[in-house]
Amino acid sequence: MVMQMIQVLVFTILISIISLLFSLKETAASMAKPGCPETCGNVSIVYPFGIGKGCYLDKRFEITCNNSSLPHPLFHVDEENEAEVLYMSLEYMRIKDWTSPVCYANYTSEGQSYALFSIAPMEPFSYSHTENKFIGIGCDIFAYIGYSNTTNFINKSYISGCVSICSGQGWSWLDTNYSCSGIGCCQTTFPVDLSIFEIQSGKMSARADSWDRSSNQCRLVLIAENNFSEFHQFDVSFSNVNKTYFYPSVLNWAIGNKSCHEAQKRGDYACGSNSRCVNSKKGSGYTCQCNSGYRGNPYLPDGCGGIFHYSWLDIWMYSSTSTLV
Repeated sequence: MVMQMIQVLVFTILISIISLLFSLKETAASMAKPGCPETCGNVSIVYPFGIGKGCYLDKRFEITCNNSSLPHPLFHVDEENEAEVLYMSLEYMRIKDWTSPVCYANYTSEGQSYALFSIAPMEPFSYSHTENKFIGIGCDIFAYIGYSNTTNFINKSYISGCVSICSGQGWSWLDTNYSCSGIGCCQTTFPVDLSIFEIQSGKMSARADSWDRSSNQCRLVLIAENNFSEFHQFDVSFSNVNKTYFYPSVLNWAIGNKSCHEAQKRGDYACGSNSRCVNSKKGSGYTCQCNSGYRGNPYLPDGCGGIFHYSWLDIWMYSSTSTLV
């Protein structure tokens, strides 16, 4: 009886060690393409993103690692602009977005408005509607956001917006304890992920006492992640018109603009072995997921590896019913 209990204990320990070793191996597995840089600074690179020729799926997923004393990855928004990547995963990436104040050319013109654009990445990248919020900063302004699929202003499809008001004595962040609750700053959600969009903002009122012309001639509009609260960094006074402000935003991504059915017929189908294709719910394109019982990076040819599913109950039942020599 004692010998049998010892044998069961030894068997249990061996299984635990094997499971632990497998878990450690899985954790250490690189998410980058084999032979390619796995990190840039403190950010892990996740394929289909990659650094260097042959390390990314296509040019839209190319990442540049700057060679400064504090290296960080850069995402190519377009041919002229780059954004710092703060984090990337198999589902999304956090970037350091930016905006600058826009000021009134003629503050006596009622309803004068401007079309503003934040980073607006083309598909398959989009601003996440679940992880971001839309923010307008300034006195007595409106800010709208919507689709940009036509050149006809009348047919613009706005999907969200907010209004920010101020007292006749002007406004500062100290008046709101650095909050964004509708006084000098407003924020709201938007219902769908956005890739190509237009932001429209402008002065809401022409009343002479509705705003302090000397300190509140400008406004800011941005899309920031939900937990962003560093509003005190923003200054909409005319003296800061050329200043650039940075803040975190969350981008979702997918592969291409084809459905799974269409993509599987093509030579550039991106899902590896032991994985399945899932049509993107966040726009066009598709994503890849490892099959049940596998874990890893489904975009690598052999990125999804098998995992153990033993529980302590499974081990005990197996040990109790096995004859150990």
